[in-house]
Amino acid sequence: MNRLGVNDGHDVGGAHRAASPEPVTQRGRRTRGLLISAARRVFEEKGYADTRIGDITTEAAVAHGTFYTYFESKHELFREVVGMLVSDFVTEARSVPLCGHSPAARIERANRGYLWAYRSNARLMGVLEQAAVMDPDARAIRLDARHAWVKRAEDAIARMQLNHEVPAHIDPYYAANALGSMVDRFAFVWLVLGEPFEEEQAVETLTQLYCGALGIERTPKVLP
Repeated sequence: MNRLGVNDGHDVGGAHRAASPEPVTQRGRRTRGLLISAARRVFEEKGYADTRIGDITTEAAVAHGTFYTYFESKHELFREVVGMLVSDFVTEARSVPLCGHSPAARIERANRGYLWAYRSNARLMGVLEQAAVMDPDARAIRLDARHAWVKRAEDAIARMQLNHEVPAHIDPYYAANALGSMVDRFAFVWLVLGEPFEEEQAVETLTQLYCGALGIERTPKVLP
């Protein structure tokens, strides 16, 4: 793991390893996909700790031994499920239209997109948060997923600095971590724990705080 929090190919505490190879046959790919889809449903229902391999194979309607043809452990399958979660997250977040090209407009879009994506995947995000506290392997998976988003924000802040939109004295890496944690924790409290927030006010407040921290001027929106 390098300074930017990006996996550089080295193992961290033995938790990172190459995934099992993709099956070469269409039937194998279909069975592997069934296991991944079934695992997501079972993880969301039972949580990471209480899910057993037998629960997953029963949900997928395959023989218990079939699991080991495609995965070595529950941990490896969980990593695959979270990998698909990250992909779904990116797709959902990018579906938000961009209303303007100013730094503030781009930040607003990113915040709204993150909240939309979190809402669509809230059950699995809750499982991931729970598992990360209890299980070192799951914690490594959670951090990998987080690093992907932090790196995107870090790169965006660095680009804004090159365009003289953000002061040069702000460290993009630390700013991306701090501000990303603000948005992520807000989403968790709202969409997993159930605090009754309202979307437009949430997006407006998060965007004002994000812009303020980066020294970006933004006229507050008047909400109904």
